[in-house]
Amino acid sequence: MEELKTDEKLSSQEYWDHVLENARLPRVNNRKSYHYRVTMDFIDAYIRDKPYNSFFEVGCGSSGWLPYFANEYGLKVSGIDYSEIGCKLAEENLRILNISYGEIICKDLFEDDCTHGKKYDIVFSYGVIEHFDKPEEIIRIFSSFLNPGGIMITLVPNLNGFMGWLSRRFVPGIYKMHRVMNKKQLQGYHETNFLKNLSTNYAGTFSLAVIPLVRSKHWLFKEGSMRRKVVLFCFNFFDKITSRLFRMLRINIPTKRFSPYIISIVEKNI
Repeated sequence: MEELKTDEKLSSQEYWDHVLENARLPRVNNRKSYHYRVTMDFIDAYIRDKPYNSFFEVGCGSSGWLPYFANEYGLKVSGIDYSEIGCKLAEENLRILNISYGEIICKDLFEDDCTHGKKYDIVFSYGVIEHFDKPEEIIRIFSSFLNPGGIMITLVPNLNGFMGWLSRRFVPGIYKMHRVMNKKQLQGYHETNFLKNLSTNYAGTFSLAVIPLVRSKHWLFKEGSMRRKVVLFCFNFFDKITSRLFRMLRINIPTKRFSPYIISIVEKNI
């Protein structure tokens, strides 16, 4: 498999090691968090009561998704990540939760035969392909891990509209690590690789949780300052209130301007 050039990767291993090393265990994603719940609701109908057995997460470092899919759907979970720190945390998390798993592969996904020829019924990625300059090439690699008749679930943050504006203003360095895409483009990256589109759309109504404001270098977030504490509290409080309202009122209005995510579910032809 041809290795990607350095300038085609929009983020570094050092960055992800730093992000992942701060994960607290045990970690299981659940519906209490609105930004997770909208993802779970979107994909549930395509997995529940379907004859899938194996699950593979690309970018599984310290993952809370592995235990979720194992517990919720009885899937045998595995994953790959190039961060050694992230892989150790993912394995430790599964052990703490007493979840049987396949394997956590600590390799760069661009290495030849990085899965040792193993293929899976579901290939899942949560915020991965947008960190590369050519997402369609990343999808092609993901497809090689997929069994015929299996499905691929690809989630990216929706950095169009308001979310993109906030990211550019408060975390411009992190924003530059992302390839901004819309629904049509995400669907196209999959269809270019001969994957059948089952559903591609914006997901969720609104959530600030997708923007890592705690890493902002903006003067409002000056480390150690009182205004940092106040601003972060206000952002988090607003996000919690809106999330509760959406849940209580069962509001789900996906839009390009405000939805936190874009999700694509595709099938590999038999």
